[in-house]
Amino acid sequence: MAHERHAALGDGSLFNLTGLIRGFRFRPDDSPKLRSYIDFAAIDTNQIVPTALEFMGGSTPMHDALLCNRVSSAALATMLALIKPGQMVHSVVAADRCHPSIKNSVAAAGGQFVEYIGAQAFAQGLQHGGARPAMVVITTISPSKHHMPEPDVRAAIASARAAGAIVVLDDAHMAARISLYGETPPLAMGADVAFWSLDKHLTGPRSGMLAGRRDLVAQVRTIAFMFGLEAQLGSIVAGLNAMTDFNAAPIREAGLFAEEVMKAIQPIVKGKAYRAGAGVAVSGEDLLELALQESGAARCELVPIEATAAAAMVLLQSAGAITIPASGMPGSACVYRLMMYPDGLRMGLEAITEGTRQAISTVAKLITDIDAARELILGE
Repeated sequence: MAHERHAALGDGSLFNLTGLIRGFRFRPDDSPKLRSYIDFAAIDTNQIVPTALEFMGGSTPMHDALLCNRVSSAALATMLALIKPGQMVHSVVAADRCHPSIKNSVAAAGGQFVEYIGAQAFAQGLQHGGARPAMVVITTISPSKHHMPEPDVRAAIASARAAGAIVVLDDAHMAARISLYGETPPLAMGADVAFWSLDKHLTGPRSGMLAGRRDLVAQVRTIAFMFGLEAQLGSIVAGLNAMTDFNAAPIREAGLFAEEVMKAIQPIVKGKAYRAGAGVAVSGEDLLELALQESGAARCELVPIEATAAAAMVLLQSAGAITIPASGMPGSACVYRLMMYPDGLRMGLEAITEGTRQAISTVAKLITDIDAARELILGE
């Protein structure tokens, strides 16, 4: 769909509502470093490390940093390096669940995994004599975009410290968190290790910046290189450019526009929308329920993730909006999510609200027609 629309209507016909850029933006003077890895090693001054530490609240010589292929790569390298088979890892999230890569990486390391919703539940779990964790992973903004306020993050860190655990902050959405909520960077809050995605509300590639205590980063780096999880030179150059060019103003502007969108679509979704940082979201379960109510059908052939994928395709088809499912992946959370960064304002309030209305109505027509849903989602 995107190919056809772009061919017919040009560049301005597509609107990025993912909150992601995943670009490789190079400067003219980057060319010599990009000729080969030999040239890169001879010319590059490793400026990405102090730049990352400044953003993430760290300092030398206490902290170090490493760029990985993805945040998922950073998570895997961290678990393989710091968790021994049989050890317990606790996850603390504001709502829903952590990113699947956290749980999957713990499993790959042979660890055990328990998840708590909220800092208070985590503290109570420790008090009630559960297995003591070797590591605690605190997610500041979940895949479904539920934000854990800084006081709760700090409370969870304190509980983890009291339990003698390594503290990891999955702060993939740090750019949005510090821009929208004015909160403290992860290392300055006391994290031992933290992850930050350079493609979320930044112009960088899909790379994961890992920073933390120097001794722990050294262990993680060894594993990252062992399994090829470290980022390559193009990502390092583009990632540094993304950090250097970081501008919080467009994120804040998108956040203000998200408030308008929230008010406009609530009547359409019967109050089921929630703020998702610089965006709005409706859970896949709620979206499917809305479509089922509109259809009046006695049965439903779709599951929530199919409903969100179908809605995404309708948005693309009718309005040129690119959301996570339409970009070629189901995403890490089953939600209908509209991020206003970078193109929400350009798309406009009316197109977003009417596109949402049409998306729900179309899903309603597909409730009992799995073949039509398959054709819309997969094009077959």
